[in-house]
Amino acid sequence: MIAALTAKAIGLALTPLASGAVELEPLPERQRTVAILVAVGTLLLVLELVRRRKLREEYSWFWASTAMLLIVLAVYEGCLVELSRWIGAASTVSTLFFGAFVFLMILGLQFSIRLSRLTHRNRTMAQRLALLEQEIARLRGESRPEESRAEESRAEQPGSAKPRHGKTGKERDEVA
Repeated sequence: MIAALTAKAIGLALTPLASGAVELEPLPERQRTVAILVAVGTLLLVLELVRRRKLREEYSWFWASTAMLLIVLAVYEGCLVELSRWIGAASTVSTLFFGAFVFLMILGLQFSIRLSRLTHRNRTMAQRLALLEQEIARLRGESRPEESRAEESRAEQPGSAKPRHGKTGKERDEVA
């Protein structure tokens, strides 16, 4: 009994949407004003962040285009109503929320791609650094015998074993 009533209620609720008989209304004036102010504020903020070099140009196009799209949808009521019909939304406000959801999904995808690239680049740089450090250690290992021979030959010459400050290692240890 309850299942039949629920199915009937769902069928009645979906009938106007399926037949397209729902009349979509444009955004109320207050919501429209808020949408325009938020979009203009976002656009100005993005431009200022780019000017101060806090936001790179490659990211700013996404924010600026979204703000411009929101301005167009809020100013031209017919565009938002037609878009709502096209996606099958029950109201124009639902269309804006759907747009915000899509925006956040695209933004998350973009950041995931960037993060993947940076992770790969970081791993590659760490591997290259390890190879360079290994090469430096190998080169130092080859040059050490030559340096030690040169130090030994200097030590054999009279007067050359003294460091520039006048005391040898033993003399400094005795003073300390």
